[in-house]
Amino acid sequence: MPWAPRLLGLLLLLLLDPAFCSYSEDQCSWRGSGLSQEAGSVEQISLHCAEGSLEWLYPAGALRLSLFPRLPTGATSKEKPQHVTACIKSSSSFRGAQIYLERDGVLELLLSETEAALQPKVHCFRWLPREKVALFLQSTLHQDISRRIAAFRYELRGEWNSHFSWSWRNLSVE
Repeated sequence: MPWAPRLLGLLLLLLLDPAFCSYSEDQCSWRGSGLSQEAGSVEQISLHCAEGSLEWLYPAGALRLSLFPRLPTGATSKEKPQHVTACIKSSSSFRGAQIYLERDGVLELLLSETEAALQPKVHCFRWLPREKVALFLQSTLHQDISRRIAAFRYELRGEWNSHFSWSWRNLSVE
């Protein structure tokens, strides 16, 4: 079996390769590490659920997150929403990045690292289904190597389900 050591070596390479250190098990949530990103790189992420989360350990470089809500089971094309509303809520330990809303190639700051450190707040924004929007997470520079985690939960709603699970206190609408 001369192929067995090669196969084992290939499997180990795939398991240990940093490019495989980020994942989205269910297309609703993503977890990854900036330690596996090349300097100055932008990792593209697409999530396809009405709610989920993102957790970026040791942020480095940038992430571009596209959110694509699925219509509820049994919904017809006539029931497509006229607009989509998204809300994000940063974790209380959010550190190491800033979040921007990217709309038609223009970036608008949604959440700065300093603002997130003061108090977690829900930030909401809306767009038309034909518009191209994304969340752009840019890592912030730090001299020390302390642990930083940029994490948040998101919810997407349209006319098919307009109720959010979060309290509307500390709400910011963009």
